[in-house]
Amino acid sequence: MPAHVPTIASGAIRKLISTLGEVGVDTGSVLAEVGLDDAAVADKDARIPIEKLHRLWDTALRTVPRADGAVLGAERYSPGDYGLVGFVAMNSATLGEAVRHVVRYVGLWTDDPGVELHDDGTLAVAYRAAFADSPGLRVATEAAPAELLNGARVLTQKRITPREVRFSHRAPRDVSAHESFFGCPVRFGARDIALVFHPRDLALPLPKADEQLGAYLLTVANDALARRKGQELSPLDRIRQLIAQELQKGVPTLAAIARRTATSERTLRRRLEENGTSFRALLDETRAELARGYVRNRSLPLSEVAFLLGFSEPSAFHRAFRRWTDSTPAAWRARETG
Repeated sequence: MPAHVPTIASGAIRKLISTLGEVGVDTGSVLAEVGLDDAAVADKDARIPIEKLHRLWDTALRTVPRADGAVLGAERYSPGDYGLVGFVAMNSATLGEAVRHVVRYVGLWTDDPGVELHDDGTLAVAYRAAFADSPGLRVATEAAPAELLNGARVLTQKRITPREVRFSHRAPRDVSAHESFFGCPVRFGARDIALVFHPRDLALPLPKADEQLGAYLLTVANDALARRKGQELSPLDRIRQLIAQELQKGVPTLAAIARRTATSERTLRRRLEENGTSFRALLDETRAELARGYVRNRSLPLSEVAFLLGFSEPSAFHRAFRRWTDSTPAAWRARETG
């Protein structure tokens, strides 16, 4: 099975092409050079390999070298340009809630980079895929915090100034545009990529948010995220996911999972055998993986963990956990969580 190719919504390509056209780039030639046609870019439901985005920047920068490309593009975005992710953010109660929603739903817009909000206001940006270093990758990396900050300013209607911005790559030849846009120290060659908000800014209300619309959009976003994750999963991972969901009701059967996959028990059993496993083995592996995560969470009583994994008695769970880890749940929790 081929490796998953990270993609981004076609809207990001359209926005970039629009920006490049404004600064004199022959966008038709650039698209042709990277192997993109107008139909793919115009399709609002299409996903484009992220490497194509990086190559667009690479090609454009050879024609019109600019150190301010990331800022130039970020300033042209409004939250609605990010589709469902943006609309959910727009209808959040506070900026902090909007950022947390972006963290959760960013995969609906792009597979990379991912974002994570820490308690101190640090919005960490990190790539999961290994992209080749290039000017295009560096500009795209700079664009992520810049676009997030621009969106925060639009939503709060305030010129928010972060505490700090960090990039792990080397500085471009001119950083004056970055410093002017962010309005705070901008560090290059750092150990990570991050946009650091002041906690007080994350508490700012969003004056145009609609609470009822926001609640509805969350249900739409959750459904879209579930579909997106399901598309990315391998067949075995999809079955593991279904087993995990069914465990909340009790121990799932092969028949129950077959119904969820719209196939027969016989066909499902054969597919598992073709992948070198069985339903019983997959069920046990899934329970073992979930058990480690649940036990690591100190807020969950071990008796509740047993229930979540479909065990009728805590003693049965303890025996299974010892088989999986050669340790009792309590001893394993103490060792793993300090």
